[in-house]
Amino acid sequence: MADPISDLLSKPGRVHFIGIGGIGMAGLARLLLQSGFEVSGSDQQVNRLTESLARQGVKIYQGHHPDQVRDLPLWAIRTPALGEGNPELDFLRAHQIPVMTRGQVLAAYSRARTCIAVAGAHGKTTTTSMLASLLWSAGEGAGYAVGGETQLPGLVADVGNGKSLVVEADESDGTLVYYRPRIGFLTHVEWDHIERFRSEDSLLQCYRKFVQRCGEIWIREGDALAEKVCAGHPQVRRIGESPEAGLRLKSIEQNAQGQRIHVQWNTENTCFHIPLPGKHNAWNGLMALAGALSLGVPLGKACMALSQFQGVARRFQKVEKNGVLLIQDYAHHPTEIQAVMASAQALEAKRIWVVFQPHRFSRTRHLLDDFVSSFAGADRLALLPVYAASEHSSQGVGSDLLAEKCRQKYGEVAVFSDRNALVETWGPELRPGDVVLIVGAGDIEALQVELADVL
Repeated sequence: MADPISDLLSKPGRVHFIGIGGIGMAGLARLLLQSGFEVSGSDQQVNRLTESLARQGVKIYQGHHPDQVRDLPLWAIRTPALGEGNPELDFLRAHQIPVMTRGQVLAAYSRARTCIAVAGAHGKTTTTSMLASLLWSAGEGAGYAVGGETQLPGLVADVGNGKSLVVEADESDGTLVYYRPRIGFLTHVEWDHIERFRSEDSLLQCYRKFVQRCGEIWIREGDALAEKVCAGHPQVRRIGESPEAGLRLKSIEQNAQGQRIHVQWNTENTCFHIPLPGKHNAWNGLMALAGALSLGVPLGKACMALSQFQGVARRFQKVEKNGVLLIQDYAHHPTEIQAVMASAQALEAKRIWVVFQPHRFSRTRHLLDDFVSSFAGADRLALLPVYAASEHSSQGVGSDLLAEKCRQKYGEVAVFSDRNALVETWGPELRPGDVVLIVGAGDIEALQVELADVL
């Protein structure tokens, strides 16, 4: 049966992106631009990614209006965050212009390369970035599409000059099922994205379809749900601490600069350093290492390349100002927040201040008690209003109820109406030796600079 997206990808012409400013959309726009397409795009706000695309020749529009697509493109790509009623979307549909989603197109684009796809509830962006960075440092020049800003050329995506393409495969919109990777990864499987997957089984079915399309699939030992969705696959490989693991973790030594990791691959043993704290990042690193080894990169070369990894924006990203360490992290699920808290506690701060912006009303409702438990270890806790991400408040619960539950466990918890109110209150109270964790997947990222400006 003909694949309409592959057919469109085979005929370079003009393609328009509705919602081009998001990381995933901007990355795909860069890949298509590098592949010979004429690219245009629109978004409500311009940002550093749209500005970068504009410098590369992409026509960027601020706001959405039918006039911006009246000179009809051959086809268009929409962000999954776009609701119905968008004037550009309606105009294009009225003129029978094909409109695809970002995940569908990236999956189809990846089929022309040796695809390595990283999926899972947590750690996708860091693992994908680690693997892409490793392959670049090792001279492999793989293409990549990552859901975060890296230290690589193109920041979020690049076609590269090798045979491989490393992609972060997203389950949140269900497009995970379209990938057909030679090597797949499940960093972790856990029920999330309640707004789409109304039951755990529906999410597991999405993962199961992805696994069935993988040539080989890597998971972590002890991940019961990952084992469940991989049952029956002929090429399941594992990282873990047992002698049976395909890539074995033998020991970890934490230090102020990161951690030293001892691994075994077949009969080879080696130690290497990664400049990131937290055992979860050691597991992310081992996933990336497994990908490189499966592609034939020698162990020593791969470990040396991984030791040069410099991190991803909004993943334990540090800024220090007058003795106060401000750390922002994209964590928006209780499991992720617990990992961030553990990494912060290893810094031996005088006080740990945590400000969290919940992401989606539905997720806050579904994981309410887990969110409460995830803040253990915070000396001060504050919440900002929920980042709706196109949801309505009636679809779940907000920050006030989360704060009420947290007060029952921790005592005082502040709820601020916006970032400015928090800066005005917390700024004068911060002292050298304090660590401030700025946590969430919404627009809370601006708080790191705003707090630094008043210190």
